[in-house]
Amino acid sequence: MKRTLAFLIALVPCTAGLSQAPAPVPDPKPVFRPNGEPAGPVVQTAIPAESEVEGPEKIIARFFSYLQRKEVEQAYDQLTRGTKIAERAEDVKTLKAKTKEAIDVFGPIMGYDSVVTKYVGTRLVSYTGVSLGKEFPLRWRFYFYKPQDTWKLIDLRVDDRLAAMFDEPEEGRAREERP
Repeated sequence: MKRTLAFLIALVPCTAGLSQAPAPVPDPKPVFRPNGEPAGPVVQTAIPAESEVEGPEKIIARFFSYLQRKEVEQAYDQLTRGTKIAERAEDVKTLKAKTKEAIDVFGPIMGYDSVVTKYVGTRLVSYTGVSLGKEFPLRWRFYFYKPQDTWKLIDLRVDDRLAAMFDEPEEGRAREERP
């Protein structure tokens, strides 16, 4: 008997007004008026350099690192931190439970392979990877959006439908009739 596990969580995309602007940081150098009097503090907006912004690759690597240690709760907590997904507690709870079930069925996760990265513009990206379970791999699809200066997970899907990764039709689907 073939055991199939498919689960996904469709999430509401983040809207532009939901992300917070960075906190102002006082300029450490005093500014003086032309007459020599201090002008008061100058406030600059702290925008992290591109190299300081944690990218999706690092977020995903940390996620799978937690899963390898069977720390499913922590894996999803860090993956969804600061996102609208985290506000949907029941969905996250279900996803955690299904992931624990998948690990029980397909074996512990020993690592992962990154398979496909697709960008739509510069602020929307999807990553497809395969977790390397002891008994069976799973396909993971992560969707990230960068509304301002931080990458945020906006959707996650995971399943065991590996044939789709090889552009093969899945068994049981209706096939085109030939004349």
